[in-house]
Amino acid sequence: MDFSQSNIKNFIIHEIGNKLRDEKLFLSSTVQIIDEELENTLLNYFLKPFIKENDFFTFNHNTTLELNEVYTYSKKLFLQEDTSNFIEFSQNIARHLYENSIHPKINRGELIIVKIGNVKYENQVLDLIGIYKSEKKDSFLKVLKKENNIDLKADQGINIAKIEKGCLILNHDESIGYKVLNIDTNETTDYWLNKFLNIKAISDDGHKTKEIIQLCKNFSNDILLSNYDKEVQISFNNEFVNYFEDNEIYHKDDLLDNVFKDKDMAKEFFDYYEVKKESYSFDINDSFELSQIDIKKEKKKIKNIIKLDTKLELNILLDKENGTKNIEKGYDESKEMYYYKIYFNEEIN
Repeated sequence: MDFSQSNIKNFIIHEIGNKLRDEKLFLSSTVQIIDEELENTLLNYFLKPFIKENDFFTFNHNTTLELNEVYTYSKKLFLQEDTSNFIEFSQNIARHLYENSIHPKINRGELIIVKIGNVKYENQVLDLIGIYKSEKKDSFLKVLKKENNIDLKADQGINIAKIEKGCLILNHDESIGYKVLNIDTNETTDYWLNKFLNIKAISDDGHKTKEIIQLCKNFSNDILLSNYDKEVQISFNNEFVNYFEDNEIYHKDDLLDNVFKDKDMAKEFFDYYEVKKESYSFDINDSFELSQIDIKKEKKKIKNIIKLDTKLELNILLDKENGTKNIEKGYDESKEMYYYKIYFNEEIN
């Protein structure tokens, strides 16, 4: 997406309390008028975190899409340019979030709703709707310049360097629920992702790639870590990452041949998938193109760490060879302790 010519069309802030704690909902009745300097600051805050995001979602509902509140109000916001309609629909979105703010850990915060124009996406110029929730306040020092001196005053406000919760709704693919980008610093807050927005990932090849890697990671942590030696888990992590990096297309049979040398482990893997498959939006029997960009991202999240009770840790990096071939585990009977023997050519500074 190209945001270089983007501008703010409408902008409003409401305050959302926790309904469970009987905190109130405060609805603004007018949009905020902003100057050019504030607009540039806000556009950077609203859009910069999404520049590298490529995980698209779409609005969802169990029965019919029209019953998804944020989808329906967004549709009206895109269709109508009148400021009074923007205020009304933004208030409806705020009420919907308030009704779902019923978990004891949800904090009071500001809900910012903005309509942004002149965004270039796939050779089109379109509008966006941004919805942001800020719950944490950062402390800062305000400089007060007076006639004879300069004073400092402590204050609190929104940190414009980061977004806690936010989504961008593109006026694109309306019939299937729009394209939506989502950021949540708590990774997946249920009330925001599922109850308020009710969005699901668009199951393209990139998403399927991440899901099959996540399945392998979960199997490694849930099954191998409990039932096998740590070296077996590390070897498996190495094998499945190498398979995805070395292939352009995922095929179930190729995964079996390259990763699962042990037939019993292969059976455990597919049994695990059958139990957990409702948590994934891809079918393990389908073939699809592997996204190397997403493989690279997911690889960084895999940690091969052996934690020892002697306050030592071994961090074994993923590589093209078996990461455990230069490690040997044994037992010292005189000390009655296990040990690891590590082989290497030279130390690297």
